[in-house]
Amino acid sequence: LKAALGFNIDSRPWKSLSNSAAGFGYQVVQRRSDLLVSAPLEQYRKDRRGRIFQCSTDVCKALLSVEQNAAVNMSLGLTMANDPSTQRTMVCGPTIPRDCKSITMYNGLCFEIDQNDGLGKSYPTATEDCRTQADIAFLLDGSGSVDAKDFRRMKTFVKNLITSFLGRDVKFAITQFSSRTTTHFYFNQFNASNWQNQTDQIRQLNGGTKTAAAIRNVV
Repeated sequence: LKAALGFNIDSRPWKSLSNSAAGFGYQVVQRRSDLLVSAPLEQYRKDRRGRIFQCSTDVCKALLSVEQNAAVNMSLGLTMANDPSTQRTMVCGPTIPRDCKSITMYNGLCFEIDQNDGLGKSYPTATEDCRTQADIAFLLDGSGSVDAKDFRRMKTFVKNLITSFLGRDVKFAITQFSSRTTTHFYFNQFNASNWQNQTDQIRQLNGGTKTAAAIRNVV
């Protein structure tokens, strides 16, 4: 007989949970006597997105809103993690927008929920203000799966964004990836008088698409 592939199966009866909230079930945390289930896409008010549900039977109830006034459309529940020793759960929402004139910054907050569904403090305690200084790194996909005209569109986007920041305390770097990762210029090599020529001279590498390696390289 051929070997059969399997995985652990709980012998206790299965439970099926459902809810009409958008994204319900995206993240699930199992506690000692119940479950916490997230619905990060649920838009329950004009400026509130993301809910956490407590499910102890086949019925789930939404926990009270945990957001601060600054937590606009944060997509609460995109990430959740549980500490088995304390039964505390951290629930996070990373999409809080802040209009910073020429760009929109996205902040995130995490909230602590105890085993009795009580709300603890947030991490950080407040969202970040608009920065007056910035280092912006561009990562271009130069693999063979990208059409040449689309690669030129990437460079046009880069040039337009850099142009909008000229005269401010901002530095730029450009890296391209395919089968390998190449940095065309670093933050300390950005030339305010020659940056357009530097960008125009970037040639598409072609080859494979090692995205994860490129992201690690840029970070």
